Amino acid sequence: MSTPTTPDVANRVLDIAYELTARSGPDSVSVREVQRQAGVSAATAYWHFKNRADLMLAVSRRATAALADSLGDASENAPSPQQELTAVCLAYLHFARDHEGLFRAVISNSSADELERPHGSARGRSGYAAFEILQQAVAGVAAAYERTYADDAALHVWAACHGLAAVLLDTPMAHIPEVEKERLRRQHVAFVVDALVPDHPRE
Repeated sequence: MSTPTTPDVANRVLDIAYELTARSGPDSVSVREVQRQAGVSAATAYWHFKNRADLMLAVSRRATAALADSLGDASENAPSPQQELTAVCLAYLHFARDHEGLFRAVISNSSADELERPHGSARGRSGYAAFEILQQAVAGVAAAYERTYADDAALHVWAACHGLAAVLLDTPMAHIPEVEKERLRRQHVAFVVDALVPDHPRE
């Protein structure tokens, strides 16, 4: 029988918090509801996660790993670096569309430290974090076209994609038809990628 200190109890608590977040967003999650569904006492829940912020950080890291998996899957087998970057950017926007609760969990615990030094649990199956996959895609375009970009080029690409994702979730644009949102996503990514790609590859 499990004791309060065994890993499976912590995993069960985290699994439930993650499922609640995926369903209704991070703001809807309470430790009381999580421990009730997990069938453990409040003391047991707080043994593994010292407070709600600690629990939600673990949820955010797991959600970030799911985002990394989506970006990694999108980057595989792309026929060119330009198409790889396009696929990665679209995957980011589609993750926000398809997993709104998890996307909000990712951004609710965003910090420079988490971005620059991703926790192991925030890394995807490939071993890379989401931002690292984007950095690699930007570097691939730079190498293909023999371009030198600013060190922060990937950050600018991420900010552009994140900006549209937020606009489509949290402004009146959230209420436009999905077909129009998808047109904007694809148009936006084309603008972003075209900004990094010269008219013709250098010989």
